Amino acid sequence: MKNSIFFLLLSIVFTFQVKATEYLIESKNDFELALKKVNPGDVIIWKEGNYSDVKIDFTPQINGTSEQPIFLKAQSAGKVIFSGNSQLFIGGNYLVVEGLLFKGNCTLETNQNVIDFKSRVKKTNGEANHCRLTNCAIIDYSLTEESDKKNYFVNLVGTHNEINNCTFEGKLNAGPTLVIEYKQEKGYVPGSDVAPSTFHHIHHNYFGYRTFSSNGGEQIRVGTSTTSFSHGFNLVEYNYFEDERIEAEIISNKSWNNIYRFNTFIGNDGALVIRHGQKCFVYGNYFNGKSGRNRSGGIRIINPNNTVFNNYLENIEGGKGNSKFPISIMDGLVDSPLNGYYPSDNAVVAYNTVVNSYGPTIKLGISNKDVKTPIVAPKNVIVVGNTIINSIGINDSPFELSDLNATFTIKENFFTNGKTNEPGFSLIDLKQIPFNNNFYEVKSNCDPSVLTEINQRLLIHNIKLNNSEITIFNLNWILKKKNVGVSWIKNI
Repeated sequence: MKNSIFFLLLSIVFTFQVKATEYLIESKNDFELALKKVNPGDVIIWKEGNYSDVKIDFTPQINGTSEQPIFLKAQSAGKVIFSGNSQLFIGGNYLVVEGLLFKGNCTLETNQNVIDFKSRVKKTNGEANHCRLTNCAIIDYSLTEESDKKNYFVNLVGTHNEINNCTFEGKLNAGPTLVIEYKQEKGYVPGSDVAPSTFHHIHHNYFGYRTFSSNGGEQIRVGTSTTSFSHGFNLVEYNYFEDERIEAEIISNKSWNNIYRFNTFIGNDGALVIRHGQKCFVYGNYFNGKSGRNRSGGIRIINPNNTVFNNYLENIEGGKGNSKFPISIMDGLVDSPLNGYYPSDNAVVAYNTVVNSYGPTIKLGISNKDVKTPIVAPKNVIVVGNTIINSIGINDSPFELSDLNATFTIKENFFTNGKTNEPGFSLIDLKQIPFNNNFYEVKSNCDPSVLTEINQRLLIHNIKLNNSEITIFNLNWILKKKNVGVSWIKNI
């Protein structure tokens, strides 16, 4: 009996100790007072309203924990609206920000990012780790339209952070929408691989209309050329990218060991580009390039040891005079600098489906015409099991070799029209391919050696796929816009 009473009292005490406290605030002063009091599990709730010129530094004196994060929430999601030169800084461990909106007149200066995953006031060890931004939006909160003033909507610093179900659109000035930045300790040597891996997870976000008239207008950039040998281990999946204009890159990968899968790309002018970095994976993505602007690209591969398989691309228009092909495998430069081009050695391009696109569909050995340094062709490229349906351009070929010095294996690929003398491609009757719900259901022959190679490469991520996951595109991977981004967009 005594033991029962003891455990009951212990349970009551424990329940009392972990009970969360809520702080309702409506000003920066209120927020800073609450920040001094919060404990793991507590919630700071920002009252509904419009707020201008507010610098929020969410850096509590005590960190949250994995079981009990510290929360900063809008009283009603989408109805706490910041403008002017407002910014959000997140510094610490296990913090969650939810439901905030940055929108309207923006007076930020160049290099002032809207959301920074690092503290504004804590200069040492002030980055965010195991933190989460969810159900938040940045909409039309851009520096001067078409301005060379540069900033990011989100600067992702630290490790193991998560961005999910957020909406980003209307960025018109220089600088990518979202950037992953690698930490460079004092004395860091450019090109070193000692920068810590970041392990960020970016998923179920909506990246909408944005434009910028020169380089630097991509939606996501993962690293820089300086830190391009860093092993990132970032996962970018289930995001929806729509109406990104002029910029040649939608996503610009610039580090190693990242995965881009199950994303949907609609009517963009750019491509998903492995610009720098090795051992990255691009699979299960859906691209529809139809926009009428004749700029859309698909997937561009630069640097060795990258793997591209089982993507579905259609209506890619960039091959019509803009040299943006559905799948491009590029040459490198002799003694390339970090910001140059390393050859696409050991690339695997397998079991992709390309429909109604301008060709050549797969182009191997493309060089950057603006760079005069001697080029070096990619070696040991594998092109297997791809299916090209209804090439649009007159005499388009499913495959074109632009550099005769490239070495490659090409076999068991199929196409339905165009040139018929391409090695490694067999002409098939379109009627042999099932067509349901406006999509072709392609079933390719499985090459055991290629399947093994892909799974061997995926081992570093503890991923093992079965044959159908590698060779058959699942239409459930194509996202609906209503299932990504913030849940409250109709409220604004």
